[in-house]
Amino acid sequence: MTAMLPDFNLVGCGRLGRSIAALLHTHGQVRIAQLIDCEVDPARAALEFIGAGEPGTLDSFRPAAITLIATPDDTIASVAAQLASRVRRGDIVFHCSGALPSGTLAVLRSAGCAVASIHPLRSFASPAQAVADFAGTACGCEGDDAALALLGPLFDAIGAQRFAIDPAGKLLYHAGAVLACNHLVALMESALRSMEAAGVPREAAWPALRPLIDGTLANLDRVGPRAALSGPVARDDRATVLAEWAATAAADAPVGEVYRSLSRMAMTLTPSGGRLTPADLEAPAAGDRQTD
Repeated sequence: MTAMLPDFNLVGCGRLGRSIAALLHTHGQVRIAQLIDCEVDPARAALEFIGAGEPGTLDSFRPAAITLIATPDDTIASVAAQLASRVRRGDIVFHCSGALPSGTLAVLRSAGCAVASIHPLRSFASPAQAVADFAGTACGCEGDDAALALLGPLFDAIGAQRFAIDPAGKLLYHAGAVLACNHLVALMESALRSMEAAGVPREAAWPALRPLIDGTLANLDRVGPRAALSGPVARDDRATVLAEWAATAAADAPVGEVYRSLSRMAMTLTPSGGRLTPADLEAPAAGDRQTD
């Protein structure tokens, strides 16, 4: 006899939530029950993407063996509070926030649920692509043993590579992920703006930069950040660094601040005692600086 699949509710039908629900559904790990959002239209869109489930709003919530709260971080605790009187003892409730600990769901633990947090280290900008590429995704996990004992094998089945994380370190853990992913996007935007200010259009700049980016990532894989660092900070070209800070700040103030901050970070990878010092890159307006 085939084991009965656990019922699964999704609360919050955004990109991450619908991706995880679709993965669990298509891999035969759960039976999608309800797709809940503050408005019914996102829930209907999630149904179209996942191919299963009953769209609804929080008012229509019914308990399920497993519930994923995939709302924005700022609302996870309030949603949990709204569900506390409507769940059953023994139900599993989890979220996928990288910044918040599973303790954010403490009100549901008090109601008899087992709670957890499972955070996939993957961009969900395109749910279809995220689903297609999910196998091998690292997932930081923490929470109640009972919750992880059930959820762990489900995530293994969709290709997750699970690792344990201390809930007390979630903010620093997530900040690292943000710097590597979201802020990489912001960094690439800064590079393109600088190129545009130099007269190189985006459609020419991106294909020109892409091999440089790919080569840098390959070097990071091979030798790590310290040995992979190149450019004016690595060469201790003080005049170039200060002149480029001034030029970028004059063309686009946020880009200038990115250049300054990352130059200071790059200096932590180089030997001390060079001509360029941290004091050279303190915060006064770059236009006020003296360059060599």
